[in-house]
Amino acid sequence: MPLLSVVLPTFNSGEFLIETLQSLQAQTFTDFELLVMDDASTDGTWERVAAFDDPRIRRHRNACNVGLPANMNLAMAMARGTYLARVDHDDCATPERFAKQVAFLQSNPSVTVVGSQLEHFQDQAGVTGLPLDDATIKARMVEGYDYLANQSTTGRLDFYRAHGLQFDPNLYAVDDLGFWVDCMLHGARFANLPEPLTRYRIHPGMTSRTLPRDRLYASKDRIYRRLLPLVFPRLRGRECEQLLTLYRNPGDMPQTLAHLVDLHRAAHSALSEVDTRWGQSAGECQQSILNLLNHARHAFQMQGILRPEHATVLNLILQPS
Repeated sequence: MPLLSVVLPTFNSGEFLIETLQSLQAQTFTDFELLVMDDASTDGTWERVAAFDDPRIRRHRNACNVGLPANMNLAMAMARGTYLARVDHDDCATPERFAKQVAFLQSNPSVTVVGSQLEHFQDQAGVTGLPLDDATIKARMVEGYDYLANQSTTGRLDFYRAHGLQFDPNLYAVDDLGFWVDCMLHGARFANLPEPLTRYRIHPGMTSRTLPRDRLYASKDRIYRRLLPLVFPRLRGRECEQLLTLYRNPGDMPQTLAHLVDLHRAAHSALSEVDTRWGQSAGECQQSILNLLNHARHAFQMQGILRPEHATVLNLILQPS
């Protein structure tokens, strides 16, 4: 059996898929199987995959489009490796990616999942600065930014199976966040390598630029309505509902000073106690809430709703009791 199972879920990705597959064939680590999971593409993706003559490739085509979470769950059930790596169909892996991540997991048996930095290319350039340590990665999940880059991850398949972990089909665009939160709550430990091992393509058709916001907000609500009361045990139900609006674009939350006051009162409750039983940094969890709150404050200030005299009062609300 291969040591590593690489999952490549794809749908109508013919424009970029060849370059992605070539980057996987160029890996210095060769003991892997590649599960190409075509979700009923209609643009010739399946035919492009079929043209690759590589015995490591296992091709699967869904009879109908089932969506990314269900497609990933099917791939995890099919995988035969010890480790499971994720690759997105419009990204590329650097030649050393699998070698470095497998070596890291073998040398660090307490780590469940390892990711890496991303190098942006095509429409943007730059390298991410994702945290390297478990405590910060978990705390950043509270904010929903800069924790793990899903398409850069390699994890232990036996951990996922032992805890019955799957991607939630009810989550749109943030199914990865939901999966990592579930892993955390079952005792997983995370790490990111400092170098960029995945090249992340920025282009007009990427999901993050085309997604419907109402579906995204409903999915974030599903995650954070569960997570926030666990991390911040003093939050009451109504306060949690108020904080959920911080995960929206500022223009899509109630545009009143009263709502901003309610947000600060809810944040005060959250900041007063952090449950760190899952290994997350208390200070980073608090900072995540403050970052979300400051983003909202800035938007209200730009709209003229928040004036300097209001800011002073809001700051007093956040002070420890």
